[in-house]
Amino acid sequence: MTRSPNGDQMSFQTLPIEVIISILTLSLDVHPIPSNILRVHSTWNKALAPILSSHIRLGSLTQLYFFVKTSKLHGKPKAFSLRLPGGSIHFTGRARAEATLAAFNSGHVEEKAESDWIKAKIIDNGGIWACLRLALLKCPVVERISLQLHSFLSDPDLPKITNALNVVNPRSFKWTGPDPGHHISAAIVPKATEHLFRAIKSWTKLEQLTLTNVSFPSPPSICVLTGAFAFHSHPVLREIHIGQAVFVTPESVAALIMNISSLETLTLEDTYSASIWEARIRQGNVLATLKYLNDDDERKKRVNQVLRCTARLERIIGGDRG
Repeated sequence: MTRSPNGDQMSFQTLPIEVIISILTLSLDVHPIPSNILRVHSTWNKALAPILSSHIRLGSLTQLYFFVKTSKLHGKPKAFSLRLPGGSIHFTGRARAEATLAAFNSGHVEEKAESDWIKAKIIDNGGIWACLRLALLKCPVVERISLQLHSFLSDPDLPKITNALNVVNPRSFKWTGPDPGHHISAAIVPKATEHLFRAIKSWTKLEQLTLTNVSFPSPPSICVLTGAFAFHSHPVLREIHIGQAVFVTPESVAALIMNISSLETLTLEDTYSASIWEARIRQGNVLATLKYLNDDDERKKRVNQVLRCTARLERIIGGDRG
């Protein structure tokens, strides 16, 4: 309870409904079980149900698990966001988590630590990528997908990434790292990159693709980046943004531009042909792979029109400093 400027007492319920909705919309992003907010009042339910169901925002393993277990949605989500900070999906103690789940089910554990409990439940449902697939199956017409999470080389379930993402056909897809923007990290490890691009092959509605903090397989090969587009139709793909990427070859960049006739902009931000201690890819590197062509060749002109190479992070010492 608070007081207005004229001294009258005010409560949350006396605020204009537009203000209440604005406040509660922010609460949906941080509440572990957002649907609980809708149960407080019928007016809240009526106002917030369309908002909650139109854009699914999940910010923890707990939210992911309970969303997977949701029996009914109020509508058909058009956007899906999953943000799992740090190493929250890196179950280094996989055997321990499985043992914990068995102990929970048998009633041999009195105090159930929430983090261990939810990790055990995620494993019981097939792991993080299987749960992502179950979540996306609830969003059959989703148009925008945003992932902010790490993958790990030690994860035996990385092949499930393809199955998880094959159940959708988004217009916009974004996978970035959950770390602060000034951190240099590989959120998408090489094996995860391979399985991601296998899923991208089937996305015929894709218009925008953003990938950052990504490591392509080493030694570098053009197959992973271009294989998803060389023999598969992406008729409306207009924009690709690749940032903080390593082991991207100039040849694969040139092939990517040639293979996607609808592509209007390809941005390479802090993208390296080898490790981050080597040189960034520049437009000249890509044009050099087409040196056998005349300068007025349409393919060279197209590279100049489409490709943008930028540097965002500046080094203090060592490596390519922009």
